[in-house]
Amino acid sequence: MVSPIVRRTCQQLSLQQQSHRFTAMAVRHASGPGSGGRPDNNASSGDSRLELIRRVLFESSAREPTIALEGEALEQHDTIERAWKLHLMRQREQRQQTLERQFRSIHAAMSELEKTSDRLFKGAIVKSRHVTYPKQAKIPTETPSPQGWDYSYKHSTE
Repeated sequence: MVSPIVRRTCQQLSLQQQSHRFTAMAVRHASGPGSGGRPDNNASSGDSRLELIRRVLFESSAREPTIALEGEALEQHDTIERAWKLHLMRQREQRQQTLERQFRSIHAAMSELEKTSDRLFKGAIVKSRHVTYPKQAKIPTETPSPQGWDYSYKHSTE
């Protein structure tokens, strides 16, 4: 019995070998027979396609070099970064305060309901089994609907 790790390693090695064979085949095809390694002028459209395939498969993505900031530009950048982080922190705090207010309000309403009516309070805390979104939603299936397509449907022009 072969372990899954060994099987996965063998599959990866097989894919690497296929990749190297594809590269060698593409290079041989691009250079053409008897051209001494030079691309064939008649196959310029094929060369660009193979070059594109080779670039997509084997070259790492090019990244723009980062800009090294100095002096006042660095200070401005840091100031803007701090201001942005302060803005995000204030937004986060505001959302947290809103949620806390809502929770306190719900808690106060539930305690008032408990004092007022025990029956309504128990009804409010029991979750209904019949009114939940996932259970009401149509379950996705791989089979087409029995009605099929409605060919007589006309879009209303309003």
